[in-house]
Amino acid sequence: MADRQQDDPDIRPTRRHRTLRAVRAHVSPGSFPLLFAATAVNYVLNGFAAPTMTGRALLVAGHVAVLGAGLYVLSASRMTVRVGVALLAAYLGIASGLWHLDPLMGRMLLDSFVTGFLLWVLGVVLREVFRPSTSESDAVVGALTGFLLILSVFMRLHGLIEALSPGAYRADPPLGGRPEAQLVAVFQYFSTITLTTVGYGDIVPISQAARLVTGLQAITGQIYLAVVVATLVSRVAARRD
Repeated sequence: MADRQQDDPDIRPTRRHRTLRAVRAHVSPGSFPLLFAATAVNYVLNGFAAPTMTGRALLVAGHVAVLGAGLYVLSASRMTVRVGVALLAAYLGIASGLWHLDPLMGRMLLDSFVTGFLLWVLGVVLREVFRPSTSESDAVVGALTGFLLILSVFMRLHGLIEALSPGAYRADPPLGGRPEAQLVAVFQYFSTITLTTVGYGDIVPISQAARLVTGLQAITGQIYLAVVVATLVSRVAARRD
């Protein structure tokens, strides 16, 4: 029907078709608006940390949305889609409890799967951000998406370190014994204040691994902002000249 409307000049497209065309023009394989929206919504969901069945379901739904949107970014290649689908299936199997694993092992596998996948998507996003042919609007959205992805990657790394070495981070009240939803919220908060170098000091890395990752995240945040902002500003200046 849409093709007939395009071919026949006497038939005007409806508002719904015009909206679909606009969405397809901005949300296509390899683009970032969908991924940015999913990561932003997931950030909010993680922050609520509701230790209920509904809260856990929302957390899983948010994580799946991010993984699905990341898979959509990778969908320009069949091989990447297949690998991404396999990772997404593994995540769903572990998160849903279909695989009867030890809770610690399940959490470690989840953090490892998601961290690897997000790093992969981050590499694709940054490649497009720094590509000269990328439009200014796509580059800005990609840069914002990359920032949220870096935050999510380090959030998972902090959680993985705490799972491997309980007590690696000092907080009040202590992290030990908290529900998973609260741990996700805590480490997202810690990842945010570390990446932005705010550092309130209410959560303190104790172990060597925790301090190393925290330091690397602080450095990454500063370098990322400096390099990305400089790249975007120089691109705008070059196109205006």
